[in-house]
Amino acid sequence: MPRAQAMVGPRFEQTDLKLQPRPLAAIELIHEEPVRFVKEHVVVCDGGGGPLGHPKIFINVDKPEVVPCGYCGLPFAHIHNKAAIVANGQGSHGQYVIQD
Repeated sequence: MPRAQAMVGPRFEQTDLKLQPRPLAAIELIHEEPVRFVKEHVVVCDGGGGPLGHPKIFINVDKPEVVPCGYCGLPFAHIHNKAAIVANGQGSHGQYVIQD
């Protein structure tokens, strides 16, 4: 098909994000997930949901910070670092929800 014919017709030109069904970006939605405090020094994340998840990865949570999964963004931290993380209130990747 020639380019002149391909570029004719209706196009999606909606740039006002407030009119979109889900105006929040994925990173804003993942920051609503609470931090998962664990007792192990290495956490395994597979995204949950069985076949709907992602490849299994291992996350080192030794440092006193919130560490997000590289695939799904779920936040993890070691339980011994909870006081430092609560005092700081955020990780190196932004603000996180911390539940007691």
